[in-house]
Amino acid sequence: MGDGRREPGSVQRGPDGWTPPVGDPEATAGRVTGGPRSPRAAWGLVAAVLLSWGLAVVAVVTGLAPAHAPDTRPLATATDPQVVLVGIPGLTWDLVDDGTPTLRSLARTGRTAALVVRGPDEVTCAADAWLTVGTGTRTDRDALGCGPDAMLPWGAPDSPEPDLHALTGPVEAAGGCVATYGLTATPDAAGRPQLDTASAGLLAGPALDPGCHVHLLAGPTILEGDRSDVLEATDAALADLVAGLPDRSTLVVSGMGQTAGRPDAQVLVVHGPAGGSQELPPPAQLSSGSTRQTGLVQLVDLTPTVLSLADVPPGPSGADLPGSPATAVEGTGADPAREAADLAAAVSDAKRLAPWSLGALAVVLFPLVGLAGLLGSRRLLVGTTATVMAVPAATFLAGLVPWWRAGQPWPALTATVLTVAALVAALAVSLAHRAGPVTGPGRRSPLLLPALVAAATLVVVGVDTIWSSRLGLVSVLGLQPVTAGRFYGQGNVGFGMLLGALLGVLAAVLSWLPRRGAALAVALLGGASLLLGAAPGAGADFGSVPATAVVTGLLLLAALGIRWTWRSLLVVAGGSVVLALLAMVLDWLRGPERRTHLGAFVQSALDGEALGIVTRKLEQSLGILVSYPLSWLAVAALLAVAWVVVRRPGWSDPLWREPGVTPVAGAALAGMTVAWVLNDSGIAAVALCLTMLVTAGILLLAPEGEAQAR
Repeated sequence: MGDGRREPGSVQRGPDGWTPPVGDPEATAGRVTGGPRSPRAAWGLVAAVLLSWGLAVVAVVTGLAPAHAPDTRPLATATDPQVVLVGIPGLTWDLVDDGTPTLRSLARTGRTAALVVRGPDEVTCAADAWLTVGTGTRTDRDALGCGPDAMLPWGAPDSPEPDLHALTGPVEAAGGCVATYGLTATPDAAGRPQLDTASAGLLAGPALDPGCHVHLLAGPTILEGDRSDVLEATDAALADLVAGLPDRSTLVVSGMGQTAGRPDAQVLVVHGPAGGSQELPPPAQLSSGSTRQTGLVQLVDLTPTVLSLADVPPGPSGADLPGSPATAVEGTGADPAREAADLAAAVSDAKRLAPWSLGALAVVLFPLVGLAGLLGSRRLLVGTTATVMAVPAATFLAGLVPWWRAGQPWPALTATVLTVAALVAALAVSLAHRAGPVTGPGRRSPLLLPALVAAATLVVVGVDTIWSSRLGLVSVLGLQPVTAGRFYGQGNVGFGMLLGALLGVLAAVLSWLPRRGAALAVALLGGASLLLGAAPGAGADFGSVPATAVVTGLLLLAALGIRWTWRSLLVVAGGSVVLALLAMVLDWLRGPERRTHLGAFVQSALDGEALGIVTRKLEQSLGILVSYPLSWLAVAALLAVAWVVVRRPGWSDPLWREPGVTPVAGAALAGMTVAWVLNDSGIAAVALCLTMLVTAGILLLAPEGEAQAR
C-alpha cells in the first residue's frame, strides 16, 4: 500500500525464505535477522511460562500446593438432631475478642469461616438475608426496604410472603417443623414492618419449641460505631442460649446482613453437636462446594447447611439451589478461627480499598509517565511505564505480604503494590538490557522489555489460578469474593491481564522466530492458555475460551503466513465456538456435584433457562456502563487503539517495526471484542488487557537514546 499502512494477516516472502505476517517490505526492516539469540529469547519466554504452569500442576497433583476444592469432611450430625441458627446483622470477625467471651469460646471450639453475606444486592440488609435463608436463593422484598429496622413479615397474618418452602418443606416432609423467634414482623408507628426482637428474638431469651428440629433466632442489629452495649447484651444472650440447649444440638451463629453500607465478610460459626456420650467435633475451618475455598462460605450455603445438620434430605428442589452444605476442611491450622478472621479482613479490605489504592497508584505513576515524555527522558519513561505494566501482577503478588494486618491497611497495600511493581520492572529492564536480541548495530529489540513483563504476568496469574486463586481472593484486581461474583478460578479482570500478557509474549514470538517455530510457539502458548481458562480445576471460565481461541487462531494463521480473509476468519470463529461448546459439554459430563460455571450453563440450556442467563449477562454488561461511568474510559481507549491500528498515523511508525506487532494488534481488537460481548463484566477484561497493551506500546514508542544503546 502506498500510504505505508500494513494489512494484518497479509503475506510476503522475506529475504531468508520466512513469510512474515505483514503486508509490505518495510515490515521486515525491524525483524531480527541473523541474531542467534533471537530464537533463544523467544523460546525462553515461552518455556518460562509453560514450565511454571506445568510445575504448578505437578505441585497440585502431588499435594504440595492447594487445589480449588480442599479436602473436606461432612459436618457431624446427631441422632434426632436439633439445629439452632442465630442470625446477627452486622456481626463481623473484628468483634469477636475478649469483649465477647461467649462468641470467642464458640469460635475457638467450633468450625468457622468468613461468610459472604451476598443477597440480591451487593450490600445486603437483614431482611434480604433472612429471606435468602428461607428461599435458598438470593431473594429480596423491595417493599420492605433495607433500613436497620426493616424485616420480612415471616409468619405475619394476611401478609404476602415469598416461597420459603426450600427450607420448611423438607423439614416438614421429614416429620419436623421450623420454629422462628423474632422473625415475625410487627408494624411500627408509620406502618412499616420491623423486627420484633424485644419480645421474641435472641435478646428475649425465648424457650425453644421442643417439637421442632430447626430453630431460627433473629439477633439484634449491630451498627458500626455503636456496638458496645448491643454487642455485650448479644453475647450474654448467647451464653444463656448455649446453657439451655438440649443435648445433640448444633448451634450456628451467623452474620445476617450488612449494617455498615459496604459488603464486608461476616462471622460464621458451627458449634456442636455434643452432649451425652458424643464428643464435640474438633475445631476446623469451613468450606462449601459453591466457594471451593478454605475458610469461605456464602449466604446461600446456609439453607442446605441447616438441612444437612438437621439430617434432612434437601427435597426435589434441592438440586436447583445455588448453595452447597458447609463442610469441615481437613488438616487446618492450630487456630482455625483466627485464620477465618484473617481471611475475612483480607477479602473485605481488598474490596473496600480497591478504588483508593488503584487511584493512589494512578496519581503517583501517571504523572511520572507524562513528565518523562515531556522531558524526553527515555530512561525515566521506560522505568515508569514498565512499572505501570507490572502493577496488575503486583496486585496479586502483594497477597504474599499480609498488608491487611497493618494498622493502616490502605497505605500498606499501596506501598506494597508499588514496591513489587517497581522490582518486577527493574528486573525486566535489567534482563532486557543484558540479554535482548540485537536488531541492528548497537541496538537491542525494544520488544523484549514489554515481553518480559508480560511473561511475568502470565506466570503470576496462571500459577495462582492453578493454585486455588488464593492471591486472587485478596487482590484489588482479583476475584472480589465479597460480592459473590466468583470464588475460584479466573475472573474477568484476571482474564484481561492474561489476554494482554499473552498478546505481548506472542508479539515477540512472531517477531523473532521463523515461520514453523512461531506457529509451534503460538499453538503451545495459546493452547495452554485455553486449557488454563477452561479446566475445571483452574480457570473454569467460559468467557475466556472463545476469546483466547480467536486470538490464538488468528495469530496461528499469521505465523503460517496465511492471509486473513473472510473464509479464514470464519474458520477461526467456527473453531472457537466448537472449542467453547466442547469445554462446556465435558464439564457438564462430570455430574452436578462437580460442575463449574461451564457445565452449569449446559444444564441451564437443557432446562430452557439459557436465554434468560444470556439476557441477564448482557443487561449486566450494559448496566456497568450506566452504573460505573468510569467504564467509558475503557470504551474510549478501545476505540482509540482501534483507530491507531486502522489508520496508522505517522507518530506510530515505531510500533510496526517489529513484524509481530501488526497481527497482534488486529488479534487484540478481535479478542477484546469477544471478551466484552461474552462476559457480564467484560469491559473489565477489556480495561486490563488495554492496560497491558497500551503500556507495551508506549515502551515501543519510547525515543531511542542513551538507555537503548549497548
